[in-house]
Amino acid sequence: MRRKVGDLTRKLEAMTAKYETLKEAASSGKESHFDQLKKRTDQIAKDQDAVIKALRQQLTDSQSRTSDLSPLQKELASTSKESARLAAENKKLVASLTAAQNENKNLSSKLAAARQPEQTKTVPGSAVKPRTTGVVLPGNAEAAKEATLAKQKVDLYSDLTNLVILGIKKSEDDEDVYDCLQTGRNGTLHFHLTVSTNAQSYEDTEFIYQPLLNEQRDKELLDLLPDYLTEEICFPRLQAAKFYCKVVDSMSKKVVLEEEE
Repeated sequence: MRRKVGDLTRKLEAMTAKYETLKEAASSGKESHFDQLKKRTDQIAKDQDAVIKALRQQLTDSQSRTSDLSPLQKELASTSKESARLAAENKKLVASLTAAQNENKNLSSKLAAARQPEQTKTVPGSAVKPRTTGVVLPGNAEAAKEATLAKQKVDLYSDLTNLVILGIKKSEDDEDVYDCLQTGRNGTLHFHLTVSTNAQSYEDTEFIYQPLLNEQRDKELLDLLPDYLTEEICFPRLQAAKFYCKVVDSMSKKVVLEEEE
């Protein structure tokens, strides 16, 4: 019995030793597997943190670029509006300049026509009726002579004063309206001079001066003319000579404009 108990005891101790060995091996294996899993989890967490950090940086950069782009978009919109406004203003200026140039051409044509001596119109031979006699009527010859003399007087007056009368017409009130051009070193002044026909006496006749100025065409002239010559004024016939002296003086006198600082 003792021998059997001894054998059983030795077997128990051997099995206990094996159990402890297996237990230690299992415990060390679990710890090794846990450590590996922990390291792997930590690495995944680090990688995720790096990705999140990179995404946050990209988001910050994107927001920064968006904030920088907003002022540029506003500036671009403002520039587009300003460009459209300048284009419209340029279009208006071109139209005004074209109108002023056309008006200037018309005035130049009128001035040239007024200064050009009258030419005798040629009558076709078929339209000339044979006269029964070769005698020229004294009345026709005298009228032609007076017309030539009047034309010479007007030409001389125009040469001496630089005043060209383009035409004469009647107003709605049956007044005489003279279409005039006064030239000089400062430019050309286009105006209408209306003479009343309802005055009771010669001295009481009223003159009305109406300037025909264009802001584009006469810009330089407007800077030189006195204010009273840029608007409509009325004066009696006795003041006509004084008025005309003011016009001639304004058109021929040298004026130096001071530049503003």
